[in-house]
Amino acid sequence: MHCCMKTLLAVLMGWCLGALAPAAAQSTEQVSPCIAHTSQNSAHVHIVKIDLSCPSIQLVGTAIGTAPTTVKNFAFRNRLNVAINASFFDPQYRPQGLVISDGRRWSNTRDTRQHAFLACTADNRCRIDKPNHKAKVDPQWRTVISGWQNLRGGTYVCPGGASASCNRNARGAHPRTSVGLSRDGRWLYIVVVEGRLPGFDGFTLNQLARLYRSLGVRDAINLDGGSSTTLVINNKRINVLPSRQLFLERSVANQFGVRDTTVR
Repeated sequence: MHCCMKTLLAVLMGWCLGALAPAAAQSTEQVSPCIAHTSQNSAHVHIVKIDLSCPSIQLVGTAIGTAPTTVKNFAFRNRLNVAINASFFDPQYRPQGLVISDGRRWSNTRDTRQHAFLACTADNRCRIDKPNHKAKVDPQWRTVISGWQNLRGGTYVCPGGASASCNRNARGAHPRTSVGLSRDGRWLYIVVVEGRLPGFDGFTLNQLARLYRSLGVRDAINLDGGSSTTLVINNKRINVLPSRQLFLERSVANQFGVRDTTVR
């Protein structure tokens, strides 16, 4: 009888711990009154949720003429609550796709058929423009960063113009940096996924799209990832960098950040 009771207690305890596991696997902190950070998947996946309806929120891009630098330096110089790496770039550190900062377009950057972009006005009206066409620049856009569209209308996509490279990248699990918008445009989501670590390779683009769908996001773009993937919150790098780069942060061509002036 004693043996049976011990077995029953062990089963019940295991069931209870299993029921608690999902809650234990996710933690949320309030970065500022209008910004929240959630980590999940053993803290390998980071979700930042920004309330664009807050008048105190400012969206910041890398200033034109800035030399390539790390996300942490960008965040410190601009006194940002949140900062990430942004557009893909070539070996000469020239961003790919359209890039606009402080309302000014970076020279030699333009929208292309294979790129999609996040564009935001000074009053934080943001949109994600679809690929496969060239958009005309709106003079009201204050900040624009580009990448590959990952989710459109709730459906996983690879842009047609970049299908070969996108599909090759999509199948592998890698570190990811990405942004998404809620259907009503109120919430901007930043998702950063670690990877190339012992026991955790990262996300495929399909996994990233599924995560965004679970958040209620209908449109998202995948930014530069891999060794570039970096998330800084309140001057502290949050994500663990790939072990093979000796955990050293990489300089990138441009960045994107969020400032909440209510905490200044």
